[in-house]
Amino acid sequence: MTGLTEPELRAGIVLSFGGLVAVLDATIVAVALPDLMAAFGASLTDAQWVITAYTLAMVATMPLAAGLAARWGARRVYLVALVGFAVASAAGGAAGGLGSLIAARAVQGLCGGLMTPLGMAIGFGAVAPERRGRMMAITGLPLLVGPILGPVLGALLLGTGSWRALFFITVPLALLGAAGTLAWLPADPPWGRRAALDLVGAALLVPGIVAVAYSISAEDATAAVRIAIAVVGAVLVAMFSVRALAHPEPLLRIRLLQNPTFGRGAAVLALFAAPYFGTALLLPTYVQILRADSASVTAALMVPAAVGMGLSLQVAARLLERLGPRLVVATGLGLTAASGLATAIILLPDTSYGLLGALALLQGAGIGAVMMPTMSGASRDLDGPDLASGSALLSLVSTISNGIGTVAFSSFFSALTVALSGGDGLGASAADTATAVDAQRLTRLAAVAVMSIALVIRLRSPRRTPATMEPLEGAAATSGRKS
Repeated sequence: MTGLTEPELRAGIVLSFGGLVAVLDATIVAVALPDLMAAFGASLTDAQWVITAYTLAMVATMPLAAGLAARWGARRVYLVALVGFAVASAAGGAAGGLGSLIAARAVQGLCGGLMTPLGMAIGFGAVAPERRGRMMAITGLPLLVGPILGPVLGALLLGTGSWRALFFITVPLALLGAAGTLAWLPADPPWGRRAALDLVGAALLVPGIVAVAYSISAEDATAAVRIAIAVVGAVLVAMFSVRALAHPEPLLRIRLLQNPTFGRGAAVLALFAAPYFGTALLLPTYVQILRADSASVTAALMVPAAVGMGLSLQVAARLLERLGPRLVVATGLGLTAASGLATAIILLPDTSYGLLGALALLQGAGIGAVMMPTMSGASRDLDGPDLASGSALLSLVSTISNGIGTVAFSSFFSALTVALSGGDGLGASAADTATAVDAQRLTRLAAVAVMSIALVIRLRSPRRTPATMEPLEGAAATSGRKS
């Protein structure tokens, strides 16, 4: 059914556990902030560090994934990350104070930042390049559905018990993934080799990436402080980039961005992830604040999107082998943009939930044909150390774009609401609700505009199918094979 051999299928299932726990814990805690504030007597600013610590720790270790895999082996590092994640999850569930909970979340993030890119690299390395789409159909499903299921599952767990259940629930999943890693993943990936870790590169890139991520998420800092931190981070990343282009074995092979296929894929991923994740809060705001309905209604409206993603990803994985990423991803971008445009057009204070659910299904179908096929298509010419670095780069692009999109589109929506209401902002009157709905419509149109840029980039790329592929020209096209 999947088109994979039994060992390949087992590897895909094992790797999906790592992706699932990392994504679930990135999103499931967001709904628990009020409970955490009440449990520890903390302010919102302090409680938000439960989320911020996870994000910053995750982006800190993503750039290290390729270097650690080359030094100690991808399977070994992946296994340690899974076990560490399980231990940190248990510690978070048993935390007696906010400080210990934040520390546990940081360890979770450190492990999650390794699991995501290494899982992608191990999965892609386990199959032939032309069949990486099928592997991604298994390993990528949790990465797509997790952001939707996380808040829903979090709300359900909070409704039936303590906030501690949000952390304990990922312990058995991580341990199952660890057991499967020992039993089913190959002990020595063909590209794993003992190599020196680029410590100078790490000293530049890790704090640089963390500073950029913090400047995006630090709501408790002033605008001037955030800008200053972002500038420092950007300078460190630029210094690393100059060094990495000249270094034979850099921490992260950013020269891969010179590869036309990989570079376009990264650009499409960034321009898609920012509006997709950036507008994720619009639906809960519309349902629970503007229409004063329960979180269960929001959850019900998210189900069609999850179904659409799951089904579309399976179809896209097969079409990717015959048509190549250009047509598959362009179709997905078109569907996602069309659903966003239709939602913006029909959105009213009393729009039928059935109609919104149908459009969510269409949106999910589009998303399933964009994110994972884009990553698979961008990586299909890579192998060896390039594959590990490429996976880490794509993971970083998605994570940073997620943060930028969330801040940008949330701020855009808030500014529009204030401007359209004459400076009063969101109130309780019918006029205020109508104004906020108009702001949502314009925000969705802005998201469609950004996605349209990604569609243009994807359509302008040359059509290359597995049957007609030739080696790409570019500095990074063959560096992994010669390493």
